[in-house]
Amino acid sequence: MTSTLNLPAFALVLGIAFLSVGSTRIAPPSPSTGDQGPVKTFDPLKLPKDTTAREPFLDPTALFSDQVYLVRPLDTALNGTLRNARFVGGEQALVQHLKAKVLQHIAPGIGWLVRPEVQFSVDASGAPTRVELKKTSGNAALDEALVRIFQEMPRWEPAKNVYGQAVAQAFQFNVGQGGC
Repeated sequence: MTSTLNLPAFALVLGIAFLSVGSTRIAPPSPSTGDQGPVKTFDPLKLPKDTTAREPFLDPTALFSDQVYLVRPLDTALNGTLRNARFVGGEQALVQHLKAKVLQHIAPGIGWLVRPEVQFSVDASGAPTRVELKKTSGNAALDEALVRIFQEMPRWEPAKNVYGQAVAQAFQFNVGQGGC
């Protein structure tokens, strides 16, 4: 008999709970007091029109996209080269390697970047050599990391000439157009 009395009481409590949730109103957020202080951000579009450093700026979130990582041979018409050097695993493996390494250095608040450029060579043994930062990203820590990423890159399959001999080949890395 006690279980039959508890069922209507439970239904009553449940009904009151539904009604109270349905009639609850949430107040709109109160306006800001303005005590936050100035937010320090860099907006390249607000630079003076005569600024030569206006373009090209890069939102660092673009580096989360695979399409912006471009690694190309510097001289596509190498004399006597039958096959270009290749990253072991192919181009997509190279992009994934670079993306994993670069994203570690994209901290919140890093600000707008300039499109960086790194040149390097793959020697006859497949090791990356002569790594040189040609264009800064505008962030010294990221620039140092980029040079280190290429210096510590795994070995490649070296370029081969028409005689099948391994030869050195120069490459250029830059962040191209694209995005998420």
